[in-house]
Amino acid sequence: MLSRLIAAFCIIDDALQAMGYKDDPQAKTPASAILTLALLAALEFGGKHNKALALAKDLGLFTHVPSPSRFNRRLHALYPLLLPLLHLLAQV
Repeated sequence: MLSRLIAAFCIIDDALQAMGYKDDPQAKTPASAILTLALLAALEFGGKHNKALALAKDLGLFTHVPSPSRFNRRLHALYPLLLPLLHLLAQV
């Protein structure tokens, strides 16, 4: 699971850079981490974001794991990018 997660993060991060996406300078968690956590929640926890956030925090996957509220706000803002990225991940 962890190796797939790291691979997904790298692909998402590279794809966002190729698309020219820039994170807000005030954001503590990059968009690629938010989208990777959403993918983790979907694949491993039946869409339960709280469980994915808790696992990421326990394992220290990212330097900053947002609160569930902040995560949901960021995920909704990134929604337009989600479908193209999932399509790319499915091809890989």
